[in-house]
Amino acid sequence: MDCTGHRVDWTSLGGIGLRARELAAEISRVADVVVFSPHSRPEELGAGIRLVTREADWADELRRSDLVYSFDSPSPERLAAVVDSGTPVIVENAPPLEHALYPSLVRDANREDAYRHTVEAYRTQLAAGTFFTCRSAVERATLVANLCVSGRVTVEAMQPSGTLDGLISTIPIGFSPSAATAARRELRRRVREKTFRVAWSGGLWTYLDPVFALDAARIARSRGVPVELEFLYGSEHADNAAVLSELLDAVEKRRCGDFVTLRRTPLGRAEYFRVLARTSALVCIGRRGVENDTCVRLRARDSRLFGLPTVLDRHGPTFDELSRDGLAHGADDPEEGADALEAIYRDRGDRAPADSYSYRRTAHDLCTWIEKGSWGR
Repeated sequence: MDCTGHRVDWTSLGGIGLRARELAAEISRVADVVVFSPHSRPEELGAGIRLVTREADWADELRRSDLVYSFDSPSPERLAAVVDSGTPVIVENAPPLEHALYPSLVRDANREDAYRHTVEAYRTQLAAGTFFTCRSAVERATLVANLCVSGRVTVEAMQPSGTLDGLISTIPIGFSPSAATAARRELRRRVREKTFRVAWSGGLWTYLDPVFALDAARIARSRGVPVELEFLYGSEHADNAAVLSELLDAVEKRRCGDFVTLRRTPLGRAEYFRVLARTSALVCIGRRGVENDTCVRLRARDSRLFGLPTVLDRHGPTFDELSRDGLAHGADDPEEGADALEAIYRDRGDRAPADSYSYRRTAHDLCTWIEKGSWGR
């Protein structure tokens, strides 16, 4: 599993790194797995999984591998080496639309060339992929369209059922069985509190609107709802500096510092489960744009793993999917966001993981495909 720049250690774990880590655990039931993540710190990932963090080890690991799993933002050099080696490759990626919004890229004098290289790497994945996985129905739809225009959809491929299930497996954003066990354990320990804890459980990106969440919490408090709002990933980097600065200015100007917390350091694994178990609601508001139109946000995992009601914008598939799960509360403005928070506060009930999203269930077809050697060279 080539995780490119996505770290898989808990000291700096993002949505893609966590998904790769948990899928590795499932695949390790049918194969020996190497997770190649040169930016990660050494850490035990579980039985049957070996983490490799030295860039210099790539060639040897590729030579020993029967399959490669390639994810978002692939290294062009390593991807080219996979193609040249003839090693079958599983691909999980979406069209790199959000990359064109990264401030670090926008500021680059050669931004169009840099972005073109990112798109070319995605096109190479489409051309080279032996099998594809995707995270949602909308991402499957964009994948099928891109495979068609790149010449990968053939008459022969469509004959078995017309579903392309022999080429693509949808594995919705979910969680490992061990994560479900840990979540249940912490939820059983949860004590009902007077404080109403609300969390923004993912990153602060340009296509999101955290100030909306701040204003919704402020309005809810004015109505007597004891909201405590916590941003769980508040460390600064080049691509969130402007969003973070805007949020901090809003906290100061609206005098919200007494009920808003930004965590500047990463959550460890045990702390992650404790914090989310005692949280009563999540909030994640996206801005209108093609990024939010064409993907489901990876933090949907937190909603499904902890059964957490989630306040969301209505414009996009994240709201659609979590609505079907019975977890979404739509909000088009902060007043409506406050309405949603107040409704969740008045109707707090028992919570549990949504087991239909366990990777033991949803990654079964992928593991069967690997185990049967359907990918033979």
